Amino acid sequence: MRKQRIAFGPGASSLILIAVVLALSVLTVLTMISARTDEALSLRSVETRQEVYGLFAQGERSLAKLDAVLVRAGKDHPAAADYLAAVGESLPEGMRMQHDQVLWEEKTGERTLECAVRLNAPGEEPRAVWTLHRLSEADIWEEDEFDSFADFGDADFGEEAEDGENFGAEEDGGDEAGGSNGEETAQGEDDA
Repeated sequence: MRKQRIAFGPGASSLILIAVVLALSVLTVLTMISARTDEALSLRSVETRQEVYGLFAQGERSLAKLDAVLVRAGKDHPAAADYLAAVGESLPEGMRMQHDQVLWEEKTGERTLECAVRLNAPGEEPRAVWTLHRLSEADIWEEDEFDSFADFGDADFGEEAEDGENFGAEEDGGDEAGGSNGEETAQGEDDA
């Protein structure tokens, strides 16, 4: 038998070269599209982080303003009922009081940081403990939702709460800095 030899002419190598160049061109275009998408995603991520951290900073500044009110009210009104009334009358703008909680919102653009702190008895450290610190993208915090918070009781500071613990006491027996469950606290720097 005779072996047949397959030979490619100059046209076949040109076709292969064209196919390789086209494949590399498509890969280059896909790489450029992917790089632009990654850049846009990174820039959006940076903007989102700046906005979110800005909201958190605004929340902390508002908590500091509230803490100054708590310090003044604690010095002027050592009785629990007078203390709550004094705090309620001198809350910073945008804050609202419900029983022993102070509620407020921080907003930027489409994001809302919902904040709530529970007030402890006058002279007790910490003066306020975070109970809500939630970020949302829509304005979903309606007036009715203020009533849906867990009610820590209408009791005065010395009375027993419904679950048998003292009002304002830490549930897990944590330290004075806010317990071991990661709750953040508000403490004034000018206690003197």
